[in-house]
Amino acid sequence: MNLKRIVAISCVFLLCSIAAAGSGDCQPLAKQLVADFGGAFTQATVTKAQLGFVGLDLQTGRMLTNNISVGLAAGYDIVSFQKVAGIYERLAVVPILAKARYYMTVAPLMQLHASVGAGVYRSVPHLSVNPIGGVWDADIRPGGAAAIGFDYWFLGTKGLGAELEYNFFDSGSSKSSLFSYFAVRVNFSIIKL
Repeated sequence: MNLKRIVAISCVFLLCSIAAAGSGDCQPLAKQLVADFGGAFTQATVTKAQLGFVGLDLQTGRMLTNNISVGLAAGYDIVSFQKVAGIYERLAVVPILAKARYYMTVAPLMQLHASVGAGVYRSVPHLSVNPIGGVWDADIRPGGAAAIGFDYWFLGTKGLGAELEYNFFDSGSSKSSLFSYFAVRVNFSIIKL
């Protein structure tokens, strides 16, 4: 079998799988668990912030109804990154949040969602001279998040999605009290029946 034929058969199988998934109920329902594994580009929106970098996260939630879920989210976001005199300076943030999410179905396989969260943010600075947005030391501060996004469910219990999230927390500084950053995230989701 040559490579073109293998690719053609694989594409046909994938299209048939997606079509078969579209005929069933492919969205999370009440009492099911949903886990999202994500990777993101993150960028601080405060003074002296450098180029953003990457973030990783895990979100889990239990569906209370067919539209509302509550759960927990944790991650590691590098929100400012630069190389100065051979040293990589970075500011990382570890959010640990309780989240509520509202899903709105727009097609059999597609849902839009909006979420809000509250919890704590641990700052992990590796900075040489200048604080970023009032953050200089490692600390744990209260904060919150808001996000909008979409999910495309395929193969029954799996989905892909994207999300834009805005995070904010108290920096503990007298000069600038609110530290904020955004994350543009891509998620892989699994529904646990």
